[in-house]
Amino acid sequence: MQFVMDWQTSLQAVFKSISDVLTAGIAITSFSILLFSITFKLHDRVTNLFTMILVCVVLIFGADAFATVYQRAEELEIILRIYWFGIIILPAAYYQFSDAILAMTGKPSRGKRKAFGVFFMFLSLFFLLTLPTEYLLGQLVVDQLPAPYLRRTLLSDIFIAYFIIALVFSWYNLIRTLNRTITPTSRRRMRYLVVGAVGPVIGSFPYLLFSSDFAAKETLLFWFLSALINVLVGILIVLIAYAVAFFGFTWPDRAIKSRLFRWLMRGPAVASLTLALTTMIRRLSDIVHMDLAALEILTMVSTIVLLEYLITIFAPYWERMFFYGADRYELEVIRTLEDRLLTRNDLIQFLELILATLCDRLRTPGAFIIIKNGSGNDLLTKIGKIRSIDKKVKDLSKYINQGAKLSHLQKWKGLCLIPLTYEEENVEILLGVIGIQSIRISSLAEDQLKAIERLISRAVLALRDRRRQEKLFISLDILTPQVSVIQNLMAAGRFDRPGVLDEEIPLSNKEVVFKWVKDALAHLWGGPKFSSNPLLQLTIIQEHVEKSDETVSNALREVLREAIQYLKPQGDRQFTTEWILYNILNLKYLEGMKVKDIARRLAISEADFYRKQRVAISSVASRIIEMENELRQT
Repeated sequence: MQFVMDWQTSLQAVFKSISDVLTAGIAITSFSILLFSITFKLHDRVTNLFTMILVCVVLIFGADAFATVYQRAEELEIILRIYWFGIIILPAAYYQFSDAILAMTGKPSRGKRKAFGVFFMFLSLFFLLTLPTEYLLGQLVVDQLPAPYLRRTLLSDIFIAYFIIALVFSWYNLIRTLNRTITPTSRRRMRYLVVGAVGPVIGSFPYLLFSSDFAAKETLLFWFLSALINVLVGILIVLIAYAVAFFGFTWPDRAIKSRLFRWLMRGPAVASLTLALTTMIRRLSDIVHMDLAALEILTMVSTIVLLEYLITIFAPYWERMFFYGADRYELEVIRTLEDRLLTRNDLIQFLELILATLCDRLRTPGAFIIIKNGSGNDLLTKIGKIRSIDKKVKDLSKYINQGAKLSHLQKWKGLCLIPLTYEEENVEILLGVIGIQSIRISSLAEDQLKAIERLISRAVLALRDRRRQEKLFISLDILTPQVSVIQNLMAAGRFDRPGVLDEEIPLSNKEVVFKWVKDALAHLWGGPKFSSNPLLQLTIIQEHVEKSDETVSNALREVLREAIQYLKPQGDRQFTTEWILYNILNLKYLEGMKVKDIARRLAISEADFYRKQRVAISSVASRIIEMENELRQT
């Protein structure tokens, strides 16, 4: 009999440890998905409400995990009330989330649905106000197995009724959403969402409030069911996160799956497994009465490093196998493009190596290289000491622009010139010129001449590759807005079929356009807020590209300049009130002056400057909207 009791006690301890680890794992997973959501997703209604649900889950399971660590009654009561804070918010957040999902299928929130949403929000607010009191929850019970809990009251029974009713209405909305989806893909993902939506509910329901006597008698069964439910909840939370991920991203499906998979593996998977192993060692230390702190630290460090290593090694194979499908070859080519690109800095480093080798072989103190850049020439790099380098480069550029025919190892104003050329369709094309100082061509040995030819051929190869890549960049710059439009339409139409009929740019929302204009002006000469700005999708930008054959980025700069010029009054430039809006934009964004200097020049305070700057940017946004609407109507 004693053996059976010992066996049950040991098994109970095992299930309790598993349940505790899984509880902490769910909190970690939910927090990780929460960070993923607020960092990468678009902030629309669906993703914002799902973020609120994740906050509730983090509070519930995080408090549950901390309750296993603390022993003092005062601390436990605070933790359990935080636990209930998450439970109280959850029903209203769930209903609003289901309503937002249904609205995305073309069934907007009106009438009864909207009234129910407001009613549930007020109910949750009411219960939150009663949380610090003993009306909602009674005294703390700490001396009864299996775990501490707050006593049940009449108001808590009313809350549970509200909890269940709100969730029934939420699932009704989700079922309606499922019935409104048509395509097999959207129906499959909606099934995932409906099934996954069960997870946070069954994991957050306060079972001890109604089954404390049963749990005290059947402690082994309680911890076994707790561990089982936590396993199920963890799986369902990942499932609903996967389904909701397709609502908040403009990325293609494969990118959503791949990035979410990596995020979950590097975050929750690594953290949860590390926590499980260290918890097992800590519990083992209590059983055998030995100090295993060193082993615990070693296990923690080695687990993190080993898992990160395995994810780095095997993640590309898993992604190719499960996410890429028939597009595997194209994606592999694009993925390896970054490693194969020859950037401007790479080109300069390589050509510096070429020049250094030339100087060593020819025993000359210095050399430089200029390259053709449109209708002009630029000094790309130089090495060593060259007298009057700026003047020589300027004179050489004029000499080249005059159409002079350069020969190999040509003498010119104390320099030896080596043209960098290649043939294309029987036409010799000049890429650039290397200038070498103070060498006697007649005294060059045969091995030196061969070395020059070899080094020049490599320099030509690098410059040709760089020119090809620049053409590729221009093509990508032109394609990016169109691809963005397609991805936005795909994101809109995943669950919302009318979404693919929406305007490319929501010009009716002036505040949104104002933000885009402000971002574009802030990064006018380069930056992520400019290169990925939604304004690049405007029709006026595409028309500029077609007419002037320039890049999309330059076309946007030109449109912004035109909009700023539109604010310019007639006549000569002055620093009067009439000119202040134009002067602010011109001096700050086009001339690049600092705010203090502009305020001093315009005789206004910095606070007044920022107020007027907002008015000026708003005027530019209005002008761009006007230009776009005029073009769309023609």
